[in-house]
Amino acid sequence: MKIALIDSHQIFTEALRMNLLTSLPDIESIDHYSSIQAFVAEAREATPTLVITELCFNGKYDKGVDVIFRLDSEKTKIIVLTSLNDDWLIRSYMRLGAKAFLTKTCLSQELFAAVAQVQKGNLFLSEDVQKILSTGITTGAPSVEYLSSVERAILEALSRDEPFKTIANNLKISMIELKYHRRMLMERFSVKHFISLVELAKKPGILKTESTGNKHDAGLRGGKPLSRSPHKELAMRV
Repeated sequence: MKIALIDSHQIFTEALRMNLLTSLPDIESIDHYSSIQAFVAEAREATPTLVITELCFNGKYDKGVDVIFRLDSEKTKIIVLTSLNDDWLIRSYMRLGAKAFLTKTCLSQELFAAVAQVQKGNLFLSEDVQKILSTGITTGAPSVEYLSSVERAILEALSRDEPFKTIANNLKISMIELKYHRRMLMERFSVKHFISLVELAKKPGILKTESTGNKHDAGLRGGKPLSRSPHKELAMRV
């Protein structure tokens, strides 16, 4: 089994690599890539059996991860091991083709179990991921709390009926990026028409005021970082 680890945190991946090699004797090699671009550049020459990838690079959710699922290789299976814990992202990447989804606060044994199950052709969700999905089903509420600062600002502006050009200027983003965020928000809240997104933004109580001192911004493109330090947590457990 050949494994590719895609993660921008060198210390974390080194600890994980050592534990995988120690715990899974059938591993032939483990290659580390600090970015999606670095992996894609070499993927066609050295096709791994298994990819374990983060979704967040340098503090921001990177939708570029999606390209991994478009690579023409039926032999490669993908496990998401991430510091993000958004129910929408979990569902999105499982639909996209991820064979397992775990957060970095999981026990190392869960990751080893995920590798074993994926090798058998089964799907795997870590315990905390199952709880996140279960909570979403129980409440039935859209995951507004996981919006990035830019996504939240866009919804707030839409609730005030601000024109697109004004929103883009105030947020210092291009119209192309604004349209991207609009499309992602519509996907997130499962609405087919823009007017439905505006109506959602105007719904009383949908956008609750948060303390800026306690809020963690995950960058321009979604996801709420875990409150604990995921890299330290898993590295200590591994």
